[in-house]
Amino acid sequence: MLWLMTMGRRLNGMYAAFMLGAFMMGVAGALQAPTLSLFLSREVGAQPFWVGLFYTVNAIAGILVSLWLAKRSDSQGDRRKLILFCCAMAVGNALLFAFNRHYLTLITCGVLLASLADTAMPQRCALAREYADSSAREVVMFSSVMRAQLSLAWVIGPPLAFMLALNYGFTTMFSIAAGIFVISLALIAFALPPVARVE
Repeated sequence: MLWLMTMGRRLNGMYAAFMLGAFMMGVAGALQAPTLSLFLSREVGAQPFWVGLFYTVNAIAGILVSLWLAKRSDSQGDRRKLILFCCAMAVGNALLFAFNRHYLTLITCGVLLASLADTAMPQRCALAREYADSSAREVVMFSSVMRAQLSLAWVIGPPLAFMLALNYGFTTMFSIAAGIFVISLALIAFALPPVARVE
């Protein structure tokens, strides 16, 4: 990673934790999203209309839940608690998709869990920005590098997802995604700092 060379000594453990966490959450998300339509049609047996409906409901629920949680998080204290909650929901969502093949369960419980889980990444970016502001570091560079980790994750994640799904099955793929989210959750709990809000 080129940014490690350029940041050099200025890179501390906290920054590395932010970058690693962003990359891991990006990979876990990139394992699930690209294979969703294949999963619904092959494993669940959903017809094209129901696959499309799933995506529509998922998108609408994601927007509404994300807006609601963003509003709450901006007016409350430690952002890490919300990120931990969202990561726990991501673990639950991945395990639900790993072991459940009922369309109605997936479009209700699965969509709700996914909507809550999807809020983790924007909240993590907001926490990173607040940390960079409070530590008087280069906010723009830090945010750019963190977003680069997400881009890298989405380069690696989709081909890895299809390789796992087609060779080892969707249960294995979703279980690996759940495991990555568990590691991300531990990173957030033990490596990321509480950041005081600047009014």
